[in-house]
Amino acid sequence: MKALRFASVLAGTALLPGLAVAQDVPLAIRGARIVTVSGPVIEKGTVVVQKGRIVAVGPDVAVPVGATVVDGSGKTLYPGLVDALTSLGLAEVSSVQATVDTTEVGDMNPHARAWVALHPDSELIPVARANGVTTVLSAPAGGLVSGQSALVRLAGTTPSAMIVKAPAALHAVYPSGRPPFDPARLFDEPELKTLAERLKDQEKNQKKALERLSDLFAEAKAHAAAAADATRPAPETNLTLEGLAPFARGEAPVVMRANDEDEIRAAVRLASENGLKLVIAGGLEAWRCAELLKEKDVAVLVKVLRLPSRESDPYDAPYANAAALHRAGVRFAIVTDDSENVRNLPYEAAMAAAYGLPEAEALRAITLSPAEIFGAADRIGSIAPGREANLVLASGDILDTRTRVTHVFIDGAAQSLETRHTRLYERYKDRP
Repeated sequence: MKALRFASVLAGTALLPGLAVAQDVPLAIRGARIVTVSGPVIEKGTVVVQKGRIVAVGPDVAVPVGATVVDGSGKTLYPGLVDALTSLGLAEVSSVQATVDTTEVGDMNPHARAWVALHPDSELIPVARANGVTTVLSAPAGGLVSGQSALVRLAGTTPSAMIVKAPAALHAVYPSGRPPFDPARLFDEPELKTLAERLKDQEKNQKKALERLSDLFAEAKAHAAAAADATRPAPETNLTLEGLAPFARGEAPVVMRANDEDEIRAAVRLASENGLKLVIAGGLEAWRCAELLKEKDVAVLVKVLRLPSRESDPYDAPYANAAALHRAGVRFAIVTDDSENVRNLPYEAAMAAAYGLPEAEALRAITLSPAEIFGAADRIGSIAPGREANLVLASGDILDTRTRVTHVFIDGAAQSLETRHTRLYERYKDRP
């Protein structure tokens, strides 16, 4: 620690990737092009960090005496990227069930908390971080109500040290009425039914599931009202309903997975009837109902690199989806909806930019926009005084695959850019 502090007083010293910054020593990144996202680009400026927070940003900011100085000349400084829908830390190898902890038993798990299962030593975390992703929404999956998600920083040795905000949202799936896929019954003889009978069963199952969802939120509201009524005996403690109260009252977002136009419209109707603060996840056909989403102020978590759902759709419909939402004024964030490919977040945004989304909006969709959707814009997503010092220094445009990330800082501490990929490269690069 003494050696680190001695080194930090040498003005002009370049900080090596992986060198931890002492929290009581100021950090200054000087001479970089600063893309603040929340304000104008500063072509050549300085960012000063103290105790994990940004304290000054500008072209003429003075470097504090004794600060560790990183030379950003010829490079671009970005806020850390935010992936607003992942299973990072919950799933390691998606095809190996023993490494996947995203789904609880049963189809109604509003009390399940994803951050309890976070694995800080996941090999996928440093891989995502090395490409500029510093914060993710780690979300549960499966069932009708999957559980609660958390915004987590990609640094820390325990789940509690990684949490930025928990819970961030409640996650559910709009019910299609179709029976869930069961690998155990893959080779069973199919039940002989006509198409009309199958559609009738599907409609019946969907109606029952929707009633269960509505009843769940109504029960949570009633329980909260009873608990707040001093004239009545306190209701029996119910941790599930108590945890659901802010979501049922519309104080915190409910992320509902829906892709088809009909499902999205029905999900918006369900949210309106129950007073929910809705966010659509997936939203493959959100462009078909953008006006409705704008009218109801429903945000969308968009995955760009997908195939169209209908044969009649243009091949580039998913790529142009974000641009269509932007033109309609719909709030949205671009996501990977994955664990193994979170590192590709900037390229999801780049594809949207290639198909009509302004580049500044593409960058915003993976930084400030997701922070706004989940109520954390005062902490992450931009470079401004008071924000957490999650910063990415890169050789060029972060949306360009040719760009190399040279430094990543989370809460002002430099993160190692070593990953399993780089270790394997070093091991085998000289193999004959």
